Amino acid sequence: MDRLRFGICGLGFAGSVLMAPAMKRHPSAEIVAACDPNAETRAAFGRDYGIATYDSLLPMLDNTDLDAVYIASPHQYHCEQVVLAAERGKHIIVEKPLTLSEDDAQRMVDAVERHKVQIVVGTSRSHDPVVKTMRDIVRSGELGRLAMINAWNYTDYLYRPRRPEELDTSKGGGILFSQLPHQLDVIKTIANAPIVSVRAGSGKLDPQRPTEGHCAAFVTLSNGVFATLAYSGYDHFDSDELQFWIAESGREKRPNHGGARKLLVELTPAEEASFKTQRLGYGGPVARNYAATEANRKQPHFGIVIATCERGDLRPCPDGVLIYGDDGPRTVPAHVGRGAYGQGDTIDELYDALVGTQPTLRDAAFGRNTVLACLAVLQSSKTGREVPVLP
Repeated sequence: MDRLRFGICGLGFAGSVLMAPAMKRHPSAEIVAACDPNAETRAAFGRDYGIATYDSLLPMLDNTDLDAVYIASPHQYHCEQVVLAAERGKHIIVEKPLTLSEDDAQRMVDAVERHKVQIVVGTSRSHDPVVKTMRDIVRSGELGRLAMINAWNYTDYLYRPRRPEELDTSKGGGILFSQLPHQLDVIKTIANAPIVSVRAGSGKLDPQRPTEGHCAAFVTLSNGVFATLAYSGYDHFDSDELQFWIAESGREKRPNHGGARKLLVELTPAEEASFKTQRLGYGGPVARNYAATEANRKQPHFGIVIATCERGDLRPCPDGVLIYGDDGPRTVPAHVGRGAYGQGDTIDELYDALVGTQPTLRDAAFGRNTVLACLAVLQSSKTGREVPVLP
């Protein structure tokens, strides 16, 4: 198998701005079709990429010769679309989170097992080269046993342009299903173990954005490693200040405290949703900036992540991983994959599983564990108690 023939389901920011360019450049991928309900977007995308486009997943599956699909639709559609693709024998990359409920997560696990297809759940920041490098250093044993991980991130997430359902927790809105999976997946990847319990608190600080915007949690993994995480998306403190002013995408960033809030002043929900499409959608200003700055990217990240081992601490930096050992700090270059950071590494993971190089790490069971951990965060926040995450 030289190249995987992909169909992209969902041409929003993740599908058209992040993944599509990465697939176009990747030596083991090829985009042959796409689907999206927005007629204008899919027409422009189809014209630029020279491919057939469809208004939904089913006709794309039935009328195109595909090896795999990349599903980047809103969270609430993931389950039905993954099952549909699996039933037709297509391998799958699905955006995080896998889904929004325990029952749907189990249904997806069962579907990919029954139809014998490979699935990679991503593209969370756990696919970044710096995370793989931290995982490899821990597994090598050079710093001794991994004991704990601390992860925290302060962003403007809640004040980036949103569709109404993105501010509705029941539909996967807010940070619990859209941002915490990044941190949980990074922790699980470095520790090489699933989460078994959660004690957490979360809340809503802005009545105009009525969904969880901040959270702190203590999680325990099956191998005894424990971790803390904190996330705030209120556009006040920006933790990129402590990341050398390198943004999550790996691009240089200028301080802009409160800037995201100001852009939304006096917009109605409908106007905000339209603004999101114009600003973040295919061909918009963010897409153009991403394309123009791709060559100068540093390593992407997701806030501060510090892993503590017996003989040293690890943290990502713009060029790789900083190891703080007995003799002081040193930098280890990141293990870069065959394609663009993050998205390219996700394609690598699916391709390598299909050719037998190595099995997927972030499979359906991995994704299900993350969903259960997110639900446990919500439950623990309501009850004030530790919540077990069942196998």
